[in-house]
Amino acid sequence: MKNELPEKHLDTINLIAQYIYDNVENALSLDFLAEKFSVSKYHLNRLFFTQTGMNLGEFTQRRRMELAYELIRSQDMSVIDAALHVGYGSPASFSRAFSKLFGIEPNKVKLKRTPQFALASLVKKPERQQLTAEMLDLPEQCLQGLYGKGFHQQTYFKVAQQLYAEIAEHLKLSQGFDFEQQPLIGISLESPWRTEQTESQFFAGIKLVDGCNNRHPALESHVLAAGRWARFEHFGPYNTMWQTILNIYANWTEHHTGKLRDGAIVQHYVNDISRTPMKELLTHLYFPVENNT
Repeated sequence: MKNELPEKHLDTINLIAQYIYDNVENALSLDFLAEKFSVSKYHLNRLFFTQTGMNLGEFTQRRRMELAYELIRSQDMSVIDAALHVGYGSPASFSRAFSKLFGIEPNKVKLKRTPQFALASLVKKPERQQLTAEMLDLPEQCLQGLYGKGFHQQTYFKVAQQLYAEIAEHLKLSQGFDFEQQPLIGISLESPWRTEQTESQFFAGIKLVDGCNNRHPALESHVLAAGRWARFEHFGPYNTMWQTILNIYANWTEHHTGKLRDGAIVQHYVNDISRTPMKELLTHLYFPVENNT
């Protein structure tokens, strides 16, 4: 997916998304956000929808529910307290909205009876442009690399850059990586919108083409299970990749309900950022799907 909007608009979307993340416990109306960021509310909603496939109301409710999911699952908060924390005065209406969004009752989240990557649905389902994906059946794939954490300015780029520099040093790659012989693979191990962003985990790795056992002793392993994957393309800066991913959820996965596997999104960085203009960067995004899709 190519970014069709000017860079200033993409940056505005990032700023608004971060503001919503940081202030989701407060009232966040479209009028308020438009005034705060000096954009007409009609223009703002259109820009956000164009890039993410969701309007601001959908995105805000999704964020509220993802925060509630985290509070219930990982911070041992009661369902009632979580509902109040994200602005619901009625636990019953919260439970209905939560169940509609995730397809899971909040009390089951409390009991840890949920998949690792529970996917939020959409609040509304207006006509949206459907995206197409290349469907691939891939064997088990072995990666070597390093784990880190930190989602900063809407991307894992900062931590990834640090980790790949350490990997290059361990492998004594003074000239950098060979992007054809050493495919660079990044994996968001947690949703940065559901967890504390500075603690959100990431794996930076290189695909091993000659077997799972040939790993450098200073590096860690990560194995991608064999199965079917839907591959999409993201063109442009890494800090707008979340917009593409959200658009894929809105415009593709909604038409393939229940057919995603419980697994993280895999990112293959196709070209070298030190030699490629940011707007020309290409990233392949792999979404795990059921074999019967």
